[in-house]
Amino acid sequence: MSTTVLRGTLTQEQLKEQILTFAQGRDTGYLGTVGPDGVRVSPVRYFMDNDLNVYIHSKGGSKFANLEHNPQACLLVATPFQDDFHQIQGVQLFGRAQIAEPGSQLYAISEELCPWHHPEDVRLIYLHTDRAVYVDRITGDIKQEWIR
Repeated sequence: MSTTVLRGTLTQEQLKEQILTFAQGRDTGYLGTVGPDGVRVSPVRYFMDNDLNVYIHSKGGSKFANLEHNPQACLLVATPFQDDFHQIQGVQLFGRAQIAEPGSQLYAISEELCPWHHPEDVRLIYLHTDRAVYVDRITGDIKQEWIR
């Protein structure tokens, strides 16, 4: 997969910090998956650890069938476009997802990090972020790729 990336002026560590600040300041994104149910983009509520890994609680849906077939996923988090359809800030987080059931070690770890209450009968999607593309056309002119 190729990404058009402007030559950024941020180091990978500075870029990671920008992404963390932006993504941890929000809780809603769009999870893209591909599998037997085709391409799906699902609105999700998420939280993130300090290493850019994403945690999503969900009751179900075709995203789980897709992830069981193909664990590659992408979470998009972005501001709304401003007047000129050019000014936006956002990040696409790409990686391999795992599904964790209540009672698993991964689920228990996520519960320590989870900032809100949720129903008991939810499953967890854990996205281990391998790379991210960050765009900031509001406070700067950045489009840069972070790679683990």
